[in-house]
Parts: sequence; C-alpha cells; structure tokens
Amino acid sequence: MKKTDYQYALQPDWQSEVILENTQSKHQHCVTINLADGAGFSELNIEDFTWLLAFSYQSTHKKTQGSIAIVESNDSVVSVFNTQYFESGEEGTRYLNLSGMLNNNAKSVATLVFKHCRLPNYGKLLAFKKPDFSDGPILILAPHADDAELAAYGFYRDFAKSTWITTINAGQNVQKLEKQYIPSLDDNMRAAVARKAAIRAWNSMTTPLLAGVPLEQLSSLGYFGLTKNALYNATKEVQKDPILAELTPQVSRQWNRIFLPNDLPNKSSGEALVMDLASLLEQIKPTTVLVTEPEIDPHPEHVMSAHALALAIHESTHTPERVLMYVNHLRHIKTFPYGPEHAKTALPPWFDETSVFGTFSCYSHQLDIAAQKEKVVSFDTMHDLRSKPRVGKMLKRWWNKKVLKNGYQYYGEHVYFQTHIKSNEVFTLVDGSVFSDALIGKASLDKAI
Repeated sequence: MKKTDYQYALQPDWQSEVILENTQSKHQHCVTINLADGAGFSELNIEDFTWLLAFSYQSTHKKTQGSIAIVESNDSVVSVFNTQYFESGEEGTRYLNLSGMLNNNAKSVATLVFKHCRLPNYGKLLAFKKPDFSDGPILILAPHADDAELAAYGFYRDFAKSTWITTINAGQNVQKLEKQYIPSLDDNMRAAVARKAAIRAWNSMTTPLLAGVPLEQLSSLGYFGLTKNALYNATKEVQKDPILAELTPQVSRQWNRIFLPNDLPNKSSGEALVMDLASLLEQIKPTTVLVTEPEIDPHPEHVMSAHALALAIHESTHTPERVLMYVNHLRHIKTFPYGPEHAKTALPPWFDETSVFGTFSCYSHQLDIAAQKEKVVSFDTMHDLRSKPRVGKMLKRWWNKKVLKNGYQYYGEHVYFQTHIKSNEVFTLVDGSVFSDALIGKASLDKAI
C-alpha cells in the first residue's frame, strides 16, 4: 500500500473535529459525521461556505478506486452525483468535498457510504467563507483556448454577464502534418501552423458565447514562445515561431473588441504581454481574476501566465480583490479528477503544506446536471479536445461500460471528457496583492540565488 498525504497551506474560516460513527443502514459500509463539539456550527449559514472533510483514507483494492457517497440519510440512494472517488492502492490524508451536501442538524451533519476503502473514527471539518462574486467584474485568464472551459465553464456560465475571458497563447504548435485537426487539409507545416493558430483563436472567441458571455468581453492575445524567464530576464526579446517566422499576435486578435497596447507593435514579448494584461486590469477593473495555479500546475505556459498576471498587477493602477487559481495539468497524473463523469471532486493531489502565498482559502462551485451537460458541449467545440478513436481504446471502453458497468459515459475520446465533467469546480483563493507580491518576490529570490 502506497502512503501519500495530501497537504495544502489551507486556512479555513472555521473548523471542528468530527467523529465518524458507524451506523445501521441498508448500505454495508456507512458512517455518520458527528460534531465532536458544537463549535458554533449551528450558527453558521451552511450555504455561505465551502466545506471539506479532512480524513485518513485507506484503499482496500489494488485496482478499483475507493468511493465515498454523501447522502441525506442512512437509506438514501447512492449515485454518481453524490459520490467522490479516490486512488486505488493508496492511503493517507485526503479531502472529501461536502459542499452542497450538509444538513442543518447541529450534531449529525452528514452520512457517508463508502466502498473499496476504509474510513477512520475521526476527521476534521473545514469551512471556507464564499466570496461575493457579484461585487464586480470577473476576469478569467486562460493560457490556451479550452483552459477556461476545463476549469471554470460552470463558474463563468453562472456569472456570464459580468465575466471577461482572455486567452493568452496562440497555441499554434503542430507536431507534424499528420496531427492536423483535419487530415491532409494543409500540405506544408507553415500553412498548418497558421491555420491552427486561427482555429484556436476562433475556439476561444466563440465557445464562451454558449454560456452567454458577450463577444465584447472576450479577447485572444496570440502570444507564443514566452516563458517565465522571458518575463523577468528577457522582457523585450521578441519571439519568433520556429516554423512560421512571420507569425505575430495579430493572427489571434482579429475578433477582439477591446483595444490593447500591443495591437499596433504586434510582437510576442514578455514586456508586451505584461502591458496588455495591465491594460485589461485597468479597463475592466475586475474584483476577481482566475488564473492557473503556478505551484501545482507544471505546464510552462501556465506557470508563465500566472507570473504575467502578478507582474501586471504590480504595473497596473488596479489590484483585484481576489485571485482564484485552478489546475488543469498535474505531474505524472492524468486521471484526476477521479471517477466517472458527474461525480464530485475536491482539491487536486498536492503534497506540500507550505506555499509561496503563505496560506490560502478554497472555493467549490456547484454545477447542476444541466450545466455539466452544457460543459460537455463546450468541450466538443474545442478542436484541441477532438481525439481520434482507436480500435483498442473503443473495445476497452465498451467492455468497461457494458460488461463491467463502471459508470462512465465516455462523451468524447479525449480524457478531459471523463475527468473534467464533474459536479464541482474547485479553486484555491488568495488576496490579489498577496498573489502579486508573493510570485514577484519568489522570482527575485530565485534570481538572486
């Protein structure tokens, strides 16, 4: 059994020890979460908080994922919609997302039905105050077309009229001609690179319309070749695409309705990106900004995007009240969030209780089934999420779905159609000034070393 403890620099607004007490039920394995002490729980408005249960998880199966369902009573129905899944063959501290599932009983707050795992006799209930997202505009920074949808389609759907979405990178890279979106459409790499950049810009500018985000609040910046190093050490260096040297950010900006400093210079450089983002902050004046989590998400352009925001906040006259961070990539893990489509999920795997931000909060956004299905459609509009079916993979899925009845729907060929169609979108949360100062300070310290 592999032992791994999930660890985060979480700072809850309220917490209490709880007792996980075995209870009689039609389900074989069932426990009730009882408060170890009152601790003011009855005085809290449950809907005002994101709720996590920290507990010691132990898998009992080498291949089958453990599952924990949150139900209203001992005899309630267990379904994928109220179930969260965890690693097979592992044990250690985990977090169960109880948001939207607690009751008002001051003693017994929830009932858990578990399978293919063991639960301890105690845990810790954590509560995080939800921000008021109606307090101003929301700006979502997507490193690439589809990042905003993967992480936050349900979130921005619910705040569509006050949401602005900016896609930073052109995403023009083509590995080889056989990897074009449409086979044999272009017969040389230069044409294929230009077409892919144009298509990804089109994706980023049209998909949010499904959720009701106005076209005037969408923008695509078309940067390429930028790294964290380019932001701090080579700010004025203009990047050239190795295949299409004449490529410029303008390929992605043709549908923009907002004017930015780099529209006319039209160059891909760290300095230009920071100026554009600073201008967006000043024009939109968002109280909330969403961006990729630079400590957990390892994708170089995702890390770069977070640092670009930090520098833009420093350069801008406007500082957002809060920054929400999301994770779309994980090191060596491709199946998180775990479990079938529509299951519950919580924070991604992470194993360090310290953070460059000091401490942070947590926010879980609930998606009803209609929003989840609409999110499936948004994925289908993204060319980069269109994978080609393979015979072996199709047979394996048929066997798993029809014979083993594993609960998956397999809406699309790309794995994101399974992992990212969940009933929650979960973010970490820090103050805007803290976000900027922490990342810039860390970069300066790394440079000095």
